[in-house]
Amino acid sequence: MPARHLRAALSNLTPTLPGNALAGSVASLVTIAYCVSFSALLFQGELKSGLALGLWGLLVGSAIAGIYISLTTSLPPVEAAPDNPAVAVLSVLAATVSAPILAAGGGAERAVTHVLIAFSLATLVTGAVLYLLGAFRLAQSVRFVPYPVIGGFLAASGWFLITGGVEVVTGRDLTLDTLGDVLAADAWPKLLLGATFAVGVYALKQRLGSYVLPLAFFGGALLLDLLLWRNGLMRSDSGWYIAGAAHPVPWVPAREVYAGGIEWSVLLQASAEIAAVAGVTVLALLLDVTGLEVARGRTADLDHEFRTNGVANAIAAPLGGLMGNLSMNGSRLLDETGGGGERVSGVVASLVVVLVVLTGVDLPSLIPAPILAGLLVYLGLVVLAAVLLNSPAHRAWSDIALALLIMAAIVTFGYLTGVILGFIAACLMFAFSYSRVAVIRRHLTRAEFASNVDRAPASNQHLLDHGDRIHIFWLSGFIFFGSSNGVLEQMREALVAGGTSEHRFAVLDVTDVSGFDTSAMLSLVKLRNHCGEANVTLVFAGASPQLEASLKHAGVLGPHVPHRSFASRNDAIEWCEEKVLTASAADRAHDDANDLISWLAAELGDTGRAARMATYFERRELPHGTALYSQDSPSDTIDLVISGSVAVEVKSEAGLPLLIRRMSRKTVVGEMGFFRGNLRRATVTVEGNSLVYTLTRSAYERLCVEEPALAAAFLEFIVRALADRLEFANRGIAALS
Repeated sequence: MPARHLRAALSNLTPTLPGNALAGSVASLVTIAYCVSFSALLFQGELKSGLALGLWGLLVGSAIAGIYISLTTSLPPVEAAPDNPAVAVLSVLAATVSAPILAAGGGAERAVTHVLIAFSLATLVTGAVLYLLGAFRLAQSVRFVPYPVIGGFLAASGWFLITGGVEVVTGRDLTLDTLGDVLAADAWPKLLLGATFAVGVYALKQRLGSYVLPLAFFGGALLLDLLLWRNGLMRSDSGWYIAGAAHPVPWVPAREVYAGGIEWSVLLQASAEIAAVAGVTVLALLLDVTGLEVARGRTADLDHEFRTNGVANAIAAPLGGLMGNLSMNGSRLLDETGGGGERVSGVVASLVVVLVVLTGVDLPSLIPAPILAGLLVYLGLVVLAAVLLNSPAHRAWSDIALALLIMAAIVTFGYLTGVILGFIAACLMFAFSYSRVAVIRRHLTRAEFASNVDRAPASNQHLLDHGDRIHIFWLSGFIFFGSSNGVLEQMREALVAGGTSEHRFAVLDVTDVSGFDTSAMLSLVKLRNHCGEANVTLVFAGASPQLEASLKHAGVLGPHVPHRSFASRNDAIEWCEEKVLTASAADRAHDDANDLISWLAAELGDTGRAARMATYFERRELPHGTALYSQDSPSDTIDLVISGSVAVEVKSEAGLPLLIRRMSRKTVVGEMGFFRGNLRRATVTVEGNSLVYTLTRSAYERLCVEEPALAAAFLEFIVRALADRLEFANRGIAALS
């Protein structure tokens, strides 16, 4: 970097450096407190000789992760620390690895070595998982994990933190068999002090903010140190401090592996717990990033955050560092103490941790066990409160109950059982929840919703009167075993409710259906059988080629069944309407002038006026495919379709013809452009052989001069036709509202 650029950067940094340094120093106290308490949690009982090594690993992991993540995050400023839930799982991993070593007489030192190697493997695996999720842009997929599964994992971690705090202050493993020893008389004062510290910090933090934690931790430790010193108890054998505490001691995993003697089978047996560390870290990181996004009102690049945290852990693991990740609490503390939104405050926090590592301060021997235990209990309370009290699902008791069930399974049987139960619960929850989604989005009859076909008034009235013969069902989503039977029953009830013995039609619009599973296909076969008994024809609309092939394979469609499939809902409804009209007197067609005169007589009032009006029209017999109008051509005629039909098409944005309407017999075409004086807005093409009567503009002007009363009656007829068309459109819109 050129000197002038460096000077410019330093000049911009200098005014904010004091505030960022203060914020980073305060946040670092929280990280150091976490590391001390967590090392006491992980290395207690027969593993207490590894406390100094574990403290080194936690501090180094936090320092490396803090520096790297602070410099690369998309959501500065941030601070890194051991993740609470992940450390709780590490405590389970420590017990899992050390138990067979100690049982075989391997000794505490050998057990500690294996535990540290397991921790390094867990850190490395976690780094790889985080990085791969981010690199393949799969971090967003973690958001699809159901909340009860996340809540169950986190609640179990919170419980392990609380019980770990009790074990730290009493020096005994907390089980049902040792419960009496844990609650012995000499432990009560320490337990009471630890609980008071945890509850007090929790209550004060809700009112005063994040800076309460470092003040309470180090202030409480100093105050209790003074009291113990006054009473001659400030010594390692008094029971008020962690025995065997020492300054951080460096260790390098590669050196231990190179020295040999590692029982890899023991580590392999702990693979479930190692995987659980990675899984819980993924969930915890998602929640931390999401919480920080909400708190700061900014959006983070989740994939980038996963990659960054993954790289940080991958760097730390070979150097003996353990599990350092973005910390929402530490990052929020930077905000509250003047971090100023810059990366430097997070870097300062990490450098203070580095200073502690380099100076080798014997922190565990200076902090009483009740304070360390109280911090663990406090962190456990925070996690449990987030799951049970402050979660977005706090009103969904079924979600909370399931989270507690998963938590109980993890606490009782281990993380592997919890993982299996969580995935089973997630699948069942999805199936149950999705089965309650309305697959039938809407159900209407032809009396409420029609095709885009203009018909003769008598035909329209007949279809309205017999509208319950055509039922239209809009289906959506993926129809599977959880919802297919409900769809079948709803359709059967709707068709039975019609109460008519006439041939009926059920239009199934499956345009928005992504697929059917085997159970759903069997339900359709049952529906086909029911329709055969009830004189109902199934008409599918918008089926994909794959779905149509499945329907044919299942025997729902095919050459030997009456059921049909169409490309669109409109085509399907139109086909059903034609079937209903085919045998009705309302749709008898006459291809002669008498049909024109009878139609005009009904509209104009008498046969004489209709006959005079007919003389102004030109009779045209048009073959299929004739263009009656072209888009953008002059609007100089009105046409009455006597028989056959015409298709109204407009050009799409891609320049392709798009059918918007079909005009059947005894309908008026072209009147809007004619009276408005606009160019044609659509192309109108004859379908089949059609008989059309045309009124030219010159003939209309002659009508107005020669018979003004007849012209006025004709205008009333046109207005009624437009009003009927508007009512037709309004009915369809209202039905879909």
